[in-house]
Amino acid sequence: MVYKKQEPTFMTNSRLYRIFFPALLVLIFLTNGCMKQGLPLYYHTLSSPEQSSLSSAQNDLPAILVGPVHVASFLNQQQLVKQQTSNSVSLVEQHRWAGNLTEMLSNTLITQLSQQLSSEHIYSFPSTYSENELRLELDFLHFEEDQNRKANIEARWRILSDDDQTILHTATSRYRIVPETKDYDGLVQALSQGLTRLSLDISAKILLLTSSTDRN
Repeated sequence: MVYKKQEPTFMTNSRLYRIFFPALLVLIFLTNGCMKQGLPLYYHTLSSPEQSSLSSAQNDLPAILVGPVHVASFLNQQQLVKQQTSNSVSLVEQHRWAGNLTEMLSNTLITQLSQQLSSEHIYSFPSTYSENELRLELDFLHFEEDQNRKANIEARWRILSDDDQTILHTATSRYRIVPETKDYDGLVQALSQGLTRLSLDISAKILLLTSSTDRN
């Protein structure tokens, strides 16, 4: 009969320890490295290009209060939004707005209307300004990338009289703009272009409503 000499258990465990412990350290190191690096985040702002005025020096425009500005809840995210299907959207985690989207839209519109109307009396609603004024309300229904990779802008807006009781004009504006580049910078630039077109349409209507012909 032949007897096989068995190694002590502690020697077997020691050998396993020497084999697997270094591998475990490598795995922990790689995992921590991946968690620390993550994916880079990119933050975007709306652009407001310099524009020529639509208004002449003779126009005596009332003050304009911009607001409230509402944004559909699915759009009012830190991340940029893109349509996947007609009934689904996704949030682009790596590409985000550099601030609150509603606030950015309101401030950009005020800047653009001021340039287009050559007026310094355009304020965010509510305001302490109490002289003759108009008020502009906006609801953004779309401000995202659509299924065809176009910038999709849709806004419902209305202009109210200085007594805040009479609706002078109401409209829904829609714009589809093809970005110049296929990256997210191109998308944000196209969204900004759509916002500029919206402000131009609003400015033209304000000039029409406040012209001497309409007042008479």
